[in-house]
Amino acid sequence: MKVCIIMDIAQAILWVVWAAVTRHPSWFKLWTVMIGGILVMLLEEFLPSKGYVDLRHATAIPLSYIWWNFVKKDAETRTSAITKKRR
Repeated sequence: MKVCIIMDIAQAILWVVWAAVTRHPSWFKLWTVMIGGILVMLLEEFLPSKGYVDLRHATAIPLSYIWWNFVKKDAETRTSAITKKRR
């Protein structure tokens, strides 16, 4: 579990640094997913659900939607940059 937590935090830091360095137009979506994922991971460890609410799976739907929305915007941004270079 400690290795997974360390890897999650390292991945979040890398994504956030990448978004800051590249000045991506959808950086706020990336930050939302990364910070939300870390908070959910921490809440899952400290607040057991007792069978009523599973915080990790309950937040997976909105975080996944925001993540794929970011991926779509990233693909559009990079595609438009490539097509502008070719002209």
